Amino acid sequence: MLKLSKRFLRKVVWNHTILVSGDLLTGERIRRLLESRKIESTPWLRFQNIVFVMGLFHLKMACVDAIWRIFISKEGMAAVSDKNSLLSHAAQLRPKETGKLVSKPGFRRMHEIIRHVGIVSRLDWWRLAVAELGFSSLDTFAASKPTMEMLESIAAKLVGKHLQNGDDVLRLRRQGNGERDKVHENVLVRNFYFLLYEELSYAMDIGDIGRVESSFPQWAGIFQGCGKHKYAAELVRYIEDVHYRYPPSLRNAIQMNILQNPLGKAGHFRAIDWIVEHNNLYIKRIYAGQFSNRTPEYLMKQSALIEVFKSIRIQLEDWFCFNVKNSHHSPPKLLETFAKLSAHLLEHQTNEFINGRTTAYSIPDIMGQGLATLATNQTPKEMPEEDISGGEITGDDLAA
Repeated sequence: MLKLSKRFLRKVVWNHTILVSGDLLTGERIRRLLESRKIESTPWLRFQNIVFVMGLFHLKMACVDAIWRIFISKEGMAAVSDKNSLLSHAAQLRPKETGKLVSKPGFRRMHEIIRHVGIVSRLDWWRLAVAELGFSSLDTFAASKPTMEMLESIAAKLVGKHLQNGDDVLRLRRQGNGERDKVHENVLVRNFYFLLYEELSYAMDIGDIGRVESSFPQWAGIFQGCGKHKYAAELVRYIEDVHYRYPPSLRNAIQMNILQNPLGKAGHFRAIDWIVEHNNLYIKRIYAGQFSNRTPEYLMKQSALIEVFKSIRIQLEDWFCFNVKNSHHSPPKLLETFAKLSAHLLEHQTNEFINGRTTAYSIPDIMGQGLATLATNQTPKEMPEEDISGGEITGDDLAA
């Protein structure tokens, strides 16, 4: 009977693929396992049914880290003196956290800085655009009740003026110093990277895997250019495997399951590795016990009950009307903070072109350099690699 059950299990495994999602360290371990078993005689013994799928939550964390490397870490002391650097703008939002931003900001902090600085910057674009139309402020423009056609027309002009890719910035940098605005060139590069991150984040939230995958070539170039070579290689491997190697059925299974919607609400899609990390947070911290009760055996026993515990807690909070006060924080009131950063952008003319303006550090075309390296396959075999484990993930990170 045992032999028949094992045969049946092998037959099922041969005809079904097991998708394993996680960070790149998980992927490396799976590939090492497959490499060590490739000389075995059967697919069962070679574990050929296991397919690693890159976790998009860890990819999102890597994108934030890449932006930090390019616009804060690599600028160094130049970012402190430049009033139009990302560090100076972030200091307007978080004046007491500049030390953390330079050393190790973490995912959640940088995620909010990218979003908030991007929002205020784009509002400043609109301020400049409506000023050309004769309006003294955005409030005056809004009071005029513009039509949707007018808003779309202005938005199209703003994209062409303030959103430049690497080739456009390179063309600007070929001009003479008297015709250049080096500060504005840095801002154009930052605008492009910020909106690329916003595109990835928004596409993940709404579950549009096609839009997520369309940003992979650009992010592969950015990762390669800023030193995150393994993430660049993983994105290239994903594109090759999913779109050129795997059969249509497996490709569809990966694309339809790489994002999940636990709440069943629009705009609440989450990556599979996010769900895993969320469960780990409850297992290892919230319901892990304390002191002598915190043992591996206890964690394993409680892990199967975390959904039951959460359901009981939510029901009790609903009964006693505590759900709003205990489970949800009020959204941050950022009106004054945004006004402070907006005044800073206005004072230093961040989004305006000024002939001959210089800066201590020009942001290089990281994405262009990385794409050129990937296209020519000139990546050195021995390269210092980044930490690919994803680092320690906190509850705040999972709220992003």
